[in-house]
Amino acid sequence: MKIAIPTIGGILDEYFESCEVFTIFSVDDSYNILDSEIFYTPEGCDCKNNKPLIMQEKGVTFMVAYKMPSHADGVCEKHGIEVHLGYTGNVREVAEAFLQKKVNLITDEARK
Repeated sequence: MKIAIPTIGGILDEYFESCEVFTIFSVDDSYNILDSEIFYTPEGCDCKNNKPLIMQEKGVTFMVAYKMPSHADGVCEKHGIEVHLGYTGNVREVAEAFLQKKVNLITDEARK
């Protein structure tokens, strides 16, 4: 699994639409972060067309952000990228919080 987070100076960039940098975390099946890469979007790339397609090509399956325009959310999902909103802070801590939430959801489902 890969998680993309819009990034500015090591923190989550709250302005997804104009974001030019993403941190992409590679995660194993046990929800451990294996590594990360910084991805700079090409000039002219925007959320209406290129960003979700490029993220899909890079293997991204989750986009974690603070907020996102509704059209961008739909475009991401069209490209197989599940969007999770409401996050803020240091990108590594955001990724870890997202992964912990996923682990908790799986654990809760297993208890039913």
